[in-house]
Amino acid sequence: MSVEHAPPSTYILRDIQDVVVPDSVSWLPQTIGWKVLGVALIIAFAYAAYRYACYRWNNRYRQEALDVLDQLDPSDKGSAKRAFEVLKSVLRYLNARHASIHGERALATLDGYLPKKASTIFQDSASKIWIDSLVNPSIYLTFEQRVEIIEKATTWVKLHQYRGSENPQETPRG
Repeated sequence: MSVEHAPPSTYILRDIQDVVVPDSVSWLPQTIGWKVLGVALIIAFAYAAYRYACYRWNNRYRQEALDVLDQLDPSDKGSAKRAFEVLKSVLRYLNARHASIHGERALATLDGYLPKKASTIFQDSASKIWIDSLVNPSIYLTFEQRVEIIEKATTWVKLHQYRGSENPQETPRG
């Protein structure tokens, strides 16, 4: 955008030559290389956004499970059963064959989904009492035990790894 300058109109300034204003410089790059780089960066950003959206979409079950676990009140006597229901529904989501497991086998399956470097969470006496309390109504969990179970369930939902297909419900694990 160049501005046309008019010569001075006063008598004293009439013989002074006006400075020539240079052409404005374009903000767009002149070489094709910068355009190619710009397109490559846009494609890379779009791909990264797509991968992040897929990651969030494939892990939305984790957030739903964490929301339910966060709403559990340890003072409620049914909170331990509800925590098991949440973990069981996550296991069913990961593999439909896990719908029928219960007891110590369920605890072993939960620990099987943890990363190799993480220690086992559910192989202690409190977890075994928890599983027994689900079957036998005469076994009661203390407040501290219910808090521990909810914390373990939350930790498991955050840490577990699925080692299967891209979409967990597509192919069951063997």
